[in-house]
Amino acid sequence: MSVNVKSYHEYDKEKKSSYGEVVRGWQQEKERMLENTLSNRIQRWSYTNGMFKYFNNPGKAITDNNPYINIIDVEEFDLSIKNHPFPPDPPAFNNKNRPNFFGTLMDEYVDDAEWYKSNLSSSYERILKEARGEDLPQVNHEKLLDLNVLKNEIIQYAKSLGFVSVGVTKIDRRFVSVEIDDDLIFDTVILLGYEMPHDVVHRYPEPKHDTAAYYGYAHCAAYVHDVADFIRSKGYDCRARSWEGFIKYSVHAVNAGLGNFSTYGIVHTKEAGTRLKYTSVIIDAELPLDMPEDFNIEEFCARCRMCQKSCPSGAIPKEESRYRGTIKRTTDHIKCFDMMAIKHECVQCIRVCPISMLGYDTAMASLPRYYQYNRDRKSYEFDYLGGAYED
Repeated sequence: MSVNVKSYHEYDKEKKSSYGEVVRGWQQEKERMLENTLSNRIQRWSYTNGMFKYFNNPGKAITDNNPYINIIDVEEFDLSIKNHPFPPDPPAFNNKNRPNFFGTLMDEYVDDAEWYKSNLSSSYERILKEARGEDLPQVNHEKLLDLNVLKNEIIQYAKSLGFVSVGVTKIDRRFVSVEIDDDLIFDTVILLGYEMPHDVVHRYPEPKHDTAAYYGYAHCAAYVHDVADFIRSKGYDCRARSWEGFIKYSVHAVNAGLGNFSTYGIVHTKEAGTRLKYTSVIIDAELPLDMPEDFNIEEFCARCRMCQKSCPSGAIPKEESRYRGTIKRTTDHIKCFDMMAIKHECVQCIRVCPISMLGYDTAMASLPRYYQYNRDRKSYEFDYLGGAYED
C-alpha cells in the first residue's frame, strides 16, 4: 500500500517563511534559552517546540557524585539518555487498546474499588490541570521564612497523612520523561513514599480485600494534594506530581538519602523495605537537601538475592552488568510487567524480601558482625583501629 508522504507529514500548503528566516528564528530561540539557563543546563527533546530545549538540571551534580548510583561513565550515560530518554511507562501501558488488567483486578479484589479508582482519576486530573496553570489554589501571602522549620513542618504533616518515607532533593531531568519537562517549573522535589501494608503483601499471590501496588498508588493520589495545599498555606508555590512513571523516583529517593537500591532495582528503605509507592511535590523554595546515605543494603542484597531466585518470570538478573554507563542489575521489564498483569500484580519480589517483610533491623542483624558497620559506626571504627567488639 502506497503512503502519501507529504500528507503524512502534514506539510503547510502555503510557505509562510523562507528557509533562512526559519533558521534565524531557531537560532534566536536557542540563544534565548541559553541566556535563561545556568551552567548546569541540559538539552532535552521537546514536545512543545518540535526540536529541543535547554533546561536547568541541578540534580545532575548530586547523581554524578552519588556513590550509591554506580554511574561509571558519565559521558556514556548522558549520551544514552539524550538519544533514548526514559518513557513514562512501558509502551503497552500507554496503549489505549491494552487489556484493562488492573481495573478489573480492583473491581474483583478490592472491597472499595470505587474509592481507589475515584482517587486515582480525580487526583491525576487535578495534577494535569495545575500543570497547565488551571484552577491553581491560592498561595498564602505570608511566607514561613525559616526554610529549616518549613521543611520539618512539611515532613511532619506528610507523615501524619501516612507517608512514611519523606525526603528532599533536586530533580535530575535525565531521570524524568520528556513528556513532562515543561511541567517541572521548580527544581526542588519533596519525595513522598506511602507504605503497602505488610498483611496485604503477605496474602499474595491471592489478594483479598486489597491489592498491594494499587493500595499504595491510591493513597498517594488521595493525599498528595493535601501536602501541596499545606505548603501553599505556608506561603510557597508548588505543584503535586503523580505516582506514575514520569519521574523515576528510585534514583531521586537514593539521592535524598531515603534508601539504597535493591537487587530488583527499586529502593529499599529502613521504614518498609520496598513496600512503598512514591509520589512527590515540586516546590518553589530552596529547602535544605537530604544527602545520600549508605544503609548497608547493597551488602545484604548481594548475599541474599531471594527476589532473583524466586522471580516467577526470571526478570531479575543474577549479576550486575554494564548498562548505559552504569553498573546495575537491569530488570527485564517486559517479563516483569507481563507477570504483574496476569498474576494479580505479582509482587513476589517484595513478598520474599527479608528487609521488606521481616524488617530492616532483623535483616541487617543476620549479616556477619564485620559487615554491620552501618549499624554501629563507632564499634566499626574501633575494630578497624585494632580494638575488639564487645557482644
